[in-house]
Amino acid sequence: MRRLARRGAPISAAALSLCLLPAAADAQIQATPSRTFDKPERSITIAVSSDLLYDTNVARGSEAAARLRGVKREDVRASPSVAADVALPHGRALFTFRGSIGRDFYARNARLNRERFDLAAAATVPLPFCTVRPEGGFIRRQNDLLDLAIDPLAPAASANAQTTRRAAASVLCGPEVDFRSGGFVSYADTTNSTALRRPLDVEVLGYGSEVAFVSPNVGVIALFVRRDEFTYGNRFLAGSRDPARFRVTASGLRIDRRLGARLQLIGSLSYADVALPPALRGGRELDGLNWSLTGTLRLGDRVLLAADSERAIEGSPGFLANFVRRTSYGGSVTYAFSSLVHLGASLSRRDRRFQLAPTQPAPALTADTIDEARLWLDYQRHPIRLRLSAAYQQRDADRDLYDYDGMLVALSASYLFKR
Repeated sequence: MRRLARRGAPISAAALSLCLLPAAADAQIQATPSRTFDKPERSITIAVSSDLLYDTNVARGSEAAARLRGVKREDVRASPSVAADVALPHGRALFTFRGSIGRDFYARNARLNRERFDLAAAATVPLPFCTVRPEGGFIRRQNDLLDLAIDPLAPAASANAQTTRRAAASVLCGPEVDFRSGGFVSYADTTNSTALRRPLDVEVLGYGSEVAFVSPNVGVIALFVRRDEFTYGNRFLAGSRDPARFRVTASGLRIDRRLGARLQLIGSLSYADVALPPALRGGRELDGLNWSLTGTLRLGDRVLLAADSERAIEGSPGFLANFVRRTSYGGSVTYAFSSLVHLGASLSRRDRRFQLAPTQPAPALTADTIDEARLWLDYQRHPIRLRLSAAYQQRDADRDLYDYDGMLVALSASYLFKR
């Protein structure tokens, strides 16, 4: 068993978004794609892609873990896909759609072959003195086995399609510049295709309100309070027919300051209170500060730095746990050699602590840390985009079965249509 890191973890969301930046017309690195008060222009982009991935550890665990999961550790995966990015403004209203549809094909682990959907749509609807924003999303994919518990009695349970349906709406009232107030509600339903994993299905209902100050010179500063109610509909508390229900209440501050071309920041800081049923204990260990911070800094015309950190309390659709507290840190640098060629590198760490359900199959994972180092090289000459990337991953867990290290090497080719 490797020694667990004491501090939190990585995230590469910023790094990933930087990988997707288009090459600037004159060999410059662009800043983040949007700013706080940007008015999007009409655009439609369609990408047809083919990805090839060589993975030295599909099992995301030791050799014993691979046997228990019933998979071969080393494999090659092909993933053809079609993606769309659409923005349709109409006066002050806006409709957006981002989505991809594809399928994964494994050379040695054919039972992990699965369709892959990731779709999201949103609208901004201006009304007298208020703005309404409805949105929805749908995700379906084979679980990365990094996010799936090992079931020693059911190797077939590793072939699991996880589906998430999400809907949300918010309303914000007041002048466009000055103090505004509003509320929001969201609903997400995550289900597993494998019968043995259906006790992990979870619904999350969120709602809350905020008061914000909006200024072109300052950005957005808001005070908020929100509550998330977690329901595991196929899991029941001992001695009861009621499904397991838990609640997290948080209040805090968020900022959105994407005003300049050089430095941009988005972040939030809140205090969370976790409420468990009286029959369960341990929720207080998750009480405390949560945060989310993303920043980018452009150095000259060729270098873009990004950093990202987050701590959040989430549901656990892949492990038999009431909650997961995830802490992540990461950073990346992207350098433009020319208008056609970009080179990037990133480091990230992700730390997870699981608040376990009372009944656990052996072996139960209670904590892990995943480190990753990644390099990528992009070549883009419209309408062709090529990417070569390599990553090294290492996982330290409190169970030897989940410890692993591995390499991932990927080659991606895309053809883009833009209007």
